[in-house]
Amino acid sequence: MPLIVWTDHMSVGVKLLDNDHKKLVLLVNNLHDGVVAGHARPELESIFAKLVDFTRLHFSHEERLLAETGYQGWAAHRQEHNQLLDQLIEMQARFLSGADGAKDQDVMNQLRTWLFKHTHGADQDFVSHLKAKGVDSILAAWDEPQNVARDKPAIQP
Repeated sequence: MPLIVWTDHMSVGVKLLDNDHKKLVLLVNNLHDGVVAGHARPELESIFAKLVDFTRLHFSHEERLLAETGYQGWAAHRQEHNQLLDQLIEMQARFLSGADGAKDQDVMNQLRTWLFKHTHGADQDFVSHLKAKGVDSILAAWDEPQNVARDKPAIQP
């Protein structure tokens, strides 16, 4: 049973960002399912590293859109992303510190809360701004989404 079920309530109404959020849900669910099924630790650690790496890419998508559309809260949203990434890397470090069923479940619950905070929080605040700026036209002009480097790399298993 998945830890997180995607619902329309989680949607921000921007296809790229919704697809990113769906992939984050998928990665969290894959990690959770692997923990529950007792998969090998290296496999679980690899999924967690993919989650961190994809989170960076997703944040870069959002930040680029907000910057290109002149969103006034762009800098604050980027700061929130930095804090969320720090939290995710802290969760990853706890997870990597060793297999412990109770600790792993605690990390899974924290991941669920972390993702809901992101999708239900500030992301909902900028939706009307992006739509007013014609986000679909902006996205159509993108060749490849630019990646924004982050200070803290994922912990590689």
